[in-house]
Amino acid sequence: MRVKSLVSMLSVLSVLATVAFIPVTAGAAQTKTQGDFNLSNRFSVEIDGVLVKGTHTFDGPQLESEVVEYKDGEDGTMHTRPGNNLPGKLVLSKDWSNTSEWYAWRKTAIDGKVERKSISVIFHNDAGEEMMRFNFFECWPVRWEMSANARSSGHASERIEIAYETFEIK
Repeated sequence: MRVKSLVSMLSVLSVLATVAFIPVTAGAAQTKTQGDFNLSNRFSVEIDGVLVKGTHTFDGPQLESEVVEYKDGEDGTMHTRPGNNLPGKLVLSKDWSNTSEWYAWRKTAIDGKVERKSISVIFHNDAGEEMMRFNFFECWPVRWEMSANARSSGHASERIEIAYETFEIK
């Protein structure tokens, strides 16, 4: 009796699996359409055109302007208008390895010889193709830090906070 009910359950599951995973026909669209969400884990980072391996977190960009207050006549109301654009910041984190390029880059700023670079954060679709690119210009490291946890089986990681002057989305 149990064997029959198990066979019957497997048969139902087989039908459900077939219905749930119907292959897309040749004429149907097989890629995402404009406006579909991209997974946040599908991105890569380039600094001056060189791929940075192991990058797992990207926070940014930030776009902010100063707010300028002014009075116009004697209407008793304070008005506002946009002022200068403030420099943005972004934060990158990656698995720490035996290289020290992020620390060395931060050290140039500490030593007063700021080395400005260009950074690209590239978002990929499910097939791994480039979907969108954020390009940051005149970047320099504001802060570098490293973290490790002896009670965790995860990797040690390093984090760099970067100031940038302009950016574009392509």
